[in-house]
Amino acid sequence: MLSHRWRLAAAIAVVLSFHTWALADAVKVVSGDRQTDDASSHQGVLLDTFGKWEIRKSLLDNTYLLIAESVGDGEGHFWLHCDQKNMITVAVPLADRTGQERLRSQAVTIRSDTGITRAMNLLVFESFVAVAIDYDGGRKVSDFVDVLHAAKVTVTISYARKSYDYDVTYLSVARARFAQLCNQLAAH
Repeated sequence: MLSHRWRLAAAIAVVLSFHTWALADAVKVVSGDRQTDDASSHQGVLLDTFGKWEIRKSLLDNTYLLIAESVGDGEGHFWLHCDQKNMITVAVPLADRTGQERLRSQAVTIRSDTGITRAMNLLVFESFVAVAIDYDGGRKVSDFVDVLHAAKVTVTISYARKSYDYDVTYLSVARARFAQLCNQLAAH
């Protein structure tokens, strides 16, 4: 039982880290206007770019982000986050959320151009970011990453009747650099 509680406590700590990061990165919205500041996905120190993929050292100590921007207008984003324990989490900012409606979870589907699809319910924090954390045998992050790996050209993320396409042309090189940074953290 203690082991289960420890894992749950660790998961909560990661979620609180996302909460802190998300609040620091909250997007400013002018009444009746679209986003006026794209800071939500561009905080921290930029380390590398690979097409529409960025690797950033997070504002939180000893963490890195692999951030994807959707093709076209670039309105969609998601990111992978690793910490010093090499724990990977996935976050999907929920576009067009005002924070007025309180969500506990969001159905998210990720689809590769090779036909592999995974549907999952992600935890929602502050009504604007959905998070996947693998703990106590969970496979949401693993399933998400498996679909990314299976894609040849594009991967699509859908939720709330919206879909965003992501070009995975540079994903393998971006992921290799991200893994290198995450493994360095875990070694210390």
